[in-house]
This record gives sequence, C-alpha cells and structure tokens, in this order.
Amino acid sequence: MQPGKTFAEPRVLRRALYSWAFSKNAWAREPDEEWRSALDWIKRNSLPVGALADADVPRRALDALGRRLDDKVASAKTARRKRSAFSEVLSTAVEKSYFAQNPLHGIDWSPPQINEEVDPASVPNPT
Repeated sequence: MQPGKTFAEPRVLRRALYSWAFSKNAWAREPDEEWRSALDWIKRNSLPVGALADADVPRRALDALGRRLDDKVASAKTARRKRSAFSEVLSTAVEKSYFAQNPLHGIDWSPPQINEEVDPASVPNPT
C-alpha cells in the first residue's frame, strides 16, 4: 500500500480478504459488490512484490502488523504471530524464485512493547 492511502472501511477490506481473496473455496463464486470494491482498491494501491527488496517496505509492513484495526498497538504476542506468518509467506516467495533470500532477514525489528500496568483501584486487594 502506498503511504497515506487508506481504505474507508478497514473491516470491509479485512472481510473481503479473509472471506474471499484468501479463501480458495470461495473463488467458485463472485465476490459481492462491497467486497469487489475493496478488492479493486487493493489492486490499485498495492505495491509490486519486488518493492519488498527495499528494506523500508518490509519494515513498514512489520510496523503495520504491530497495530490493530483501530490503530491501537497490538499485543507483542499478536505481532510476533503475524510476523511469523509474514516471514513464512516470504519464504514461499523465495522458493518460487521471487527473491534470492527472505527480505525480512537482516531487518532488526522488535514487536511493540505495551505498558501493561495494572490500575490498583481495579484490583480487589491492591497489596
């Protein structure tokens, strides 16, 4: 995705991807109109696969994986799980000769740290 461009309804975008684009069983039917507009938006705003060779692109992707749909910071566990899946996809791209090596190798990235401080007023026994 090009910087600064966002889809008006991220939940519709996500549903179109999970329920149609990433679901081989769903391909037997056409996506509904709402999903079609989301998928068209993805086509217009996605970067080519080769752009992942630029270290800034996978770094921005990793940063995005560390955020929730409401743009709040995701948990470190969620960010690590998503990074693992992203790395697996890129490893498959290496197998298919899109890249000589996984573009994530050599990128120093840590999942977001969340301050999980507990409010003493919300604990039955603060001690």
